[in-house]
Amino acid sequence: MIKNWAVTGDTHADFTRFKNYDKEFQKSDENAVIILGDAGLNWTLDEHDAQLKNFLTKRYGFYIYCLRGNHEARPTAVKGMELIYDENVHGEVYIQPKWPRIRYFKDYGMYIINGYSVAVIGGAYSVDKWYRLDRGAIWFEDEQLSLNERTECYNMLSDHWFDFVFSHTCPIQWEPRDLFLPSIDQQKVDKTMEVFLSALEQRIMYKVWLFGHYHDDRLVRPHVEMFYTDTENVDDIWNRWVRYDKAGELDWWLTKDSLFYIDQEVNNEN
Repeated sequence: MIKNWAVTGDTHADFTRFKNYDKEFQKSDENAVIILGDAGLNWTLDEHDAQLKNFLTKRYGFYIYCLRGNHEARPTAVKGMELIYDENVHGEVYIQPKWPRIRYFKDYGMYIINGYSVAVIGGAYSVDKWYRLDRGAIWFEDEQLSLNERTECYNMLSDHWFDFVFSHTCPIQWEPRDLFLPSIDQQKVDKTMEVFLSALEQRIMYKVWLFGHYHDDRLVRPHVEMFYTDTENVDDIWNRWVRYDKAGELDWWLTKDSLFYIDQEVNNEN
């Protein structure tokens, strides 16, 4: 049974961040890291993926749990993938028996992780879609949730309480506009997932929401965090916001979005 859980952002097949993480954590199969999408493990669907999975399982002892991002295939499209019940998360996940410590969450669902109730929502739009297609690179047509999937996800999660929400992208109101690539015309970017998550955010109750996708580490709003290269213990994240609610205190070194306090200001005005 996994005892210690950590979370990190998009790895894109580069796992060097784990070299400097807790040495004891690295060795034990009682530990796990959750990657918030774009792990890079189901990217080429060939021997390159297999070599990377071999390396990870030989180099590290901990489990890896992956949300699906937009730069990777759905687990159902990966050869040898099986759906199993995983007692570590009290729900179904996908695995390839050859690499049993690498596991993939379903695209949306509810789990219990380390005693926390967790909603998981994968998928996003690739702003580099046309760049990839023009160069013959891989692009996954089903990278976003379909309308039927969004409807099912909305009905499944609505009116529930979650300690954590893990998603790849974020509700549209939290988009980090300062991180938008200047070469991309945002009017041509499909915001389907962000609009959907915004509607869902209004229908669920949660303590902490974590997402990746935008390649930065910061506190976006109170109880909302964006992850990229940082790797942090889930209990520490939880305790941060418990302490914040009690005393209004946050560690000084944590990077905050320029709009971090906007919700508080609006509430105070009302």
